[in-house]
Amino acid sequence: MLDPAIQTFLSERQTTWLKDKLKSCKDEIERQALESNAKEKYLLSNWLPDAAKRAGQLAMVSHPGKFSHPSAKTSSVIAKSLPKPDGFLRTGNAQADFDVFGNAAALDVFKFLSLVLTDGQTILAHLEQDSETIKSQFNLPSAPFIDLQQDLLAIKQASTAVKTSDKVKQIYFPVAEGYHLLSILTPSGLMFKLKERINTLRFSDAAKLAREHRRNQQHDEQGFDELYGLTVIGFGGTKPQNISVLNNQNGGTAYLLSSMPPSLKPRGLQTPKTDFFNTSLYYRNYQDSFKLLHKLLLTDYNNINIREGRDNLLHFIIKQAMDEDVAEKLWQLRQLEAGWSAKTNLSMAQKIWLDNTHAEQRDNDDAWLDEIIGDFARWIVFAYQKTVGKEQAVSLGDIELAHFKQLLDRYKEDLR
Repeated sequence: MLDPAIQTFLSERQTTWLKDKLKSCKDEIERQALESNAKEKYLLSNWLPDAAKRAGQLAMVSHPGKFSHPSAKTSSVIAKSLPKPDGFLRTGNAQADFDVFGNAAALDVFKFLSLVLTDGQTILAHLEQDSETIKSQFNLPSAPFIDLQQDLLAIKQASTAVKTSDKVKQIYFPVAEGYHLLSILTPSGLMFKLKERINTLRFSDAAKLAREHRRNQQHDEQGFDELYGLTVIGFGGTKPQNISVLNNQNGGTAYLLSSMPPSLKPRGLQTPKTDFFNTSLYYRNYQDSFKLLHKLLLTDYNNINIREGRDNLLHFIIKQAMDEDVAEKLWQLRQLEAGWSAKTNLSMAQKIWLDNTHAEQRDNDDAWLDEIIGDFARWIVFAYQKTVGKEQAVSLGDIELAHFKQLLDRYKEDLR
């Protein structure tokens, strides 16, 4: 019984061929003749021997030369490198598909060889293993199995003669008293595997959902990553199929990662002397939010929408401070030599929080954490008053301070 993958492939090819031919069909008799011809043409016993002969028009490679120049004609190279823990992204250290180039009219043969049968292996893998499964599938009266096998496996035969091209990038590399001429070829499988991973990172459903959560100021457990400085490079112009199969499947484009050195700005770390929050959180970075908070506090009526609006804005200020200043500076201060806080006037709670000389106490006792939350709440009051001016600011007393502490409770683990 013919494997479903093979049957589906032949049916799709038959439908496509027939649809194209029927466009110029003149009458019912001609239509019936075309349908009968299509059925005969795409019987496995008829299609496969012809496809096997066309397989030699294609070459399976790991490093095609046509990515350097469409007219480059080089040997069919299949690099076989062993994996090593050397830290390099290279052939042998990463799984990547083989590429194929050759007569574009024969690409259906490669697609056929790539079909995955019901046992999870491709036709090509079965042919290489000389399996009983493929022998039973290719038991045809029209051609011996051994001939079909040899013709189809010609797609993966390396060139007998090593051949390069003057259109390929080349380097003379000094060896002993002479030189080796190295032809630089493109590992297209690795290149497009990189593109696949970048597209997953940028456009997967999980990444889209995480970005939506960020826009809505919602927590996302997984988060997402960004890649900056990507460049898109094209191969083959309007005919990407003339370069290779993988190039055609990827629309003729790949990504180049930025290799520019990072632009680093010198940033000194100022150790707090009396209070972490007043030293490390610059209130002017949050003044737009505090001005908006001031408008809400001046509202002369009170309802749940106003209260929720104030709380949402306070959560935004706290989250911004945590993400942009507190977490980074907390980590930097804890990297300093233990005991640095002894020469400061920081409260004992802030010394425990910031200085690793108190790491054991920090882990075993949570009393200090309530004081840190109180300090953070007082900074909110301070920053609000500095932003709008003490005379114009709404008076915030113990009730408001207690409410700020309550809002900060949800960030306890982040502050720890």
